[in-house]
Amino acid sequence: MVNELIFERFKSNNLTDSQCQLVQKILKHYILGIFISRSGGDILYDFQLDESIKIDLISHFIAALSMFGEENVGKIKRIFIEGLDIEMSIVQKHDLVSVTFFRPNMVKDYLEAESSKGLDLFYNMFEESIKAGKNNKAIYEGFDDPMCHLIQEYLQRLGILKDKEK
Repeated sequence: MVNELIFERFKSNNLTDSQCQLVQKILKHYILGIFISRSGGDILYDFQLDESIKIDLISHFIAALSMFGEENVGKIKRIFIEGLDIEMSIVQKHDLVSVTFFRPNMVKDYLEAESSKGLDLFYNMFEESIKAGKNNKAIYEGFDDPMCHLIQEYLQRLGILKDKEK
């Protein structure tokens, strides 16, 4: 099952079992997936909790919208799909695009800042591969642990998850 695989990928060493269960519950309830792609739409990194979202198609659609937006209406930061009850937060930098799929009832405080921080971290970790034009997703799987920490920090920043270490 996809959900179990996702949470095995993101089992952080500094989370207690109860914190891990809380993170899993929150992710299942609010976050539907995250991907990082080149500005042209080629996905480099992703994890997906809702299999019905066709991220390969959406990444190219967002790339096209972004190009259209830059030329005609400005930068696209958020998209709401009413029939599917999904919102997308979009952050662009380093010629990369980070998209977070979430339910509209999710708290969005700090989401753009945390996504931007994650995109900077991803770029710094894989700068050589990105600049060399490498698209093999296996190269970027090393981002699983930093992604887990980013999600954990975001939940702590919102006050949803308490850091037992402090």
